[in-house]
Amino acid sequence: MLRNFWSSERMNVIMTKPIALQLYSLREAAAQDILGVLKTTADLGYQGVEFAGYQGVSTTAIKDALAANNLTAVSAHVGYPLLQNSLDEVIADAQTLGLPYVVCPAAPRDQMTDAAAWKSFAKELTTIGQTLKAEGIAFGYHNHAFEFAKEDGEYFLDIFFQEADPNAVFAQLDLGWVMAGGENPITYMQKFAGRCPLVHVKDFDSSKKQTDVGEGNLDLDGVVKSLDPVGVQWMIIETEEYEVSPVASVTAGLNNLKAAVQRQA
Repeated sequence: MLRNFWSSERMNVIMTKPIALQLYSLREAAAQDILGVLKTTADLGYQGVEFAGYQGVSTTAIKDALAANNLTAVSAHVGYPLLQNSLDEVIADAQTLGLPYVVCPAAPRDQMTDAAAWKSFAKELTTIGQTLKAEGIAFGYHNHAFEFAKEDGEYFLDIFFQEADPNAVFAQLDLGWVMAGGENPITYMQKFAGRCPLVHVKDFDSSKKQTDVGEGNLDLDGVVKSLDPVGVQWMIIETEEYEVSPVASVTAGLNNLKAAVQRQA
């Protein structure tokens, strides 16, 4: 079981269903002024953030901005090359920020052509995860839709998670991409009970176009109902395409997700 999900000090976090923002959603603004984006995120009503790079700003300055804005540093997406080549730096940044989680955001897609490649990748991420675990940091993998290709009737994503040590690599399921991959995101998430502390909440419409969270086909009420049995601690909104603007998108998504949480209260 990862990170003592059900310990007493975690129960209040799980029950209140906190919502964080993956800062890639505001990537252009963050590239110019990540500290200002942290304030914007807090002003919108988010409780935490997941990083997608630090934009050349020191993690000490970012830590101070998080505290000033009463934001929790939940996680960081760290690309596979950095995990391979700069793991000590990744660990130092995570420890400065007090991150409980680090996540590999994607596999090197052009290399992942068969089950053997996914098994090899799983073993490599297991080794990385074991190193991070020794430093008090849990490590996960975030899916897209391409992992739902099959070999011998089995999804590559399932092959990966079967091969990766569950004590070293957790699942950060992106529910929108699961849906785009052809699976029911709720029932698929339930397969990972005890191994899925973080979920990405992303939405797609009937034409498989990404849309604001709550404006597409993702069953937000069903998602919210399923979180506690799975052991999810944080919902993380991520949008990469926008109906109006990045800020408008993450505002609409937060409002829709909060309304779903309220309906289940």
